[in-house]
Amino acid sequence: MNRPPAQLRLARIRELVTSATPIRQIATDRAGLHIEIDGMDAADAESISTVFQSCPASNRELLLKHVEIPVDLIRMIDAAAKLDRRRRIEIERLQMELEARGGRPAKNYSAECAMKCSEPAFKAFMEARHALARPLTDDRVAARVRSVLAISSRTELNTSSEAAARWREMVKNFDVWRKR
Repeated sequence: MNRPPAQLRLARIRELVTSATPIRQIATDRAGLHIEIDGMDAADAESISTVFQSCPASNRELLLKHVEIPVDLIRMIDAAAKLDRRRRIEIERLQMELEARGGRPAKNYSAECAMKCSEPAFKAFMEARHALARPLTDDRVAARVRSVLAISSRTELNTSSEAAARWREMVKNFDVWRKR
């Protein structure tokens, strides 16, 4: 059984939780607890569930907090995602700072370059800005990139801060070119 991706499942849960009618009250009698919501007439309550006295306490609590628990979990997920974004930005900033001081490159520029060389937009950029001759194959793009950056291998992008700086400049120029 294939499950939808986590982001889609979370979006569906979010939608379900926000569309749930809040509990108006919990009534009790000898049979058990009755979970009530507003009825058709706002003055009337409508029982949507009865939790019998024989229901174990932990199950009863889960049933009574059926909306609050997922809301809290969604808030925690959102807070963790926000914290994760901030940490990733800070890590990238620190890596760039280290690279600027002559340390190891902040990214795997060699892998980034390999991926860019297969993108149709990057191929068009290389043709327009760096006189890449047709056909625009991945190998021809990679060879032209090496030539323009004055490197013999893409691995130099990860071992030479000067080569990495030239690559970053090429990527910036590509981004500007693509936005036009």
